[in-house]
Amino acid sequence: MKKEPLYLTIAQDIMEMIQNGTLRSGEQLMTEAQLCEKYHVSRMTANKALSALAAQGYISRTAGKGSFVLEPKVTKNIGTSGSSFSADMASVGKKAGAILMEYRVIRAEEAPLAAEQLRLEAQELLHYIFRIRTSNDVRIALSHTYIPCKYLPALDVTILEGSLYEYLNNTHQIYPIVLDHNFSALLPSKKQQELLQVDSCALLKSSHTSTIEPDLLFEYTETYYAGSRYTYHFSRTN
Repeated sequence: MKKEPLYLTIAQDIMEMIQNGTLRSGEQLMTEAQLCEKYHVSRMTANKALSALAAQGYISRTAGKGSFVLEPKVTKNIGTSGSSFSADMASVGKKAGAILMEYRVIRAEEAPLAAEQLRLEAQELLHYIFRIRTSNDVRIALSHTYIPCKYLPALDVTILEGSLYEYLNNTHQIYPIVLDHNFSALLPSKKQQELLQVDSCALLKSSHTSTIEPDLLFEYTETYYAGSRYTYHFSRTN
């Protein structure tokens, strides 16, 4: 039987310590030199073990600083329907939150992509909401939401640091249904890195429109997820 490569043994040991809570989010791992001493391996083997953990999203590596345990990823399952960020967090036992960065009423011409997706005329009014979404107070995503004022004339801004969908459901009896998701990967800008409090990681951009009865385009949202903290899982149902 072929023996498992040493770097995978080291990576598995560290992975188990992360999973059982021995190593917690934000804690610094052993240096390559310390791993070499503990496991009696070469520097190259230690480096491969850390690289494998980083590739799987368990740790982040910063030159000159070291390797640190990442917050466990949240996985969103996409099947035949979508669910809100707050519902996703609740489903995995985490507390969703939001930091309101900006709210204003704009004209559709100021947000041409949103206007196109929602089929609005240039002078129609939109609620524009920009929030940082959090999971157990860890910054997960940047969310830009557009809602036509003609379908939601008034909006209680005080609820925007909580669940928008819960507010819509309970206060206005509005139940948006997500039509579809579009995805793309991109590198973060300096500003996005600062807001998400990440160093270097890819962003997963998700955009969707939602509808309300009778087939009215109600919402357009673009969300930029930190790839090291959030992932999507697609499942096909019959």
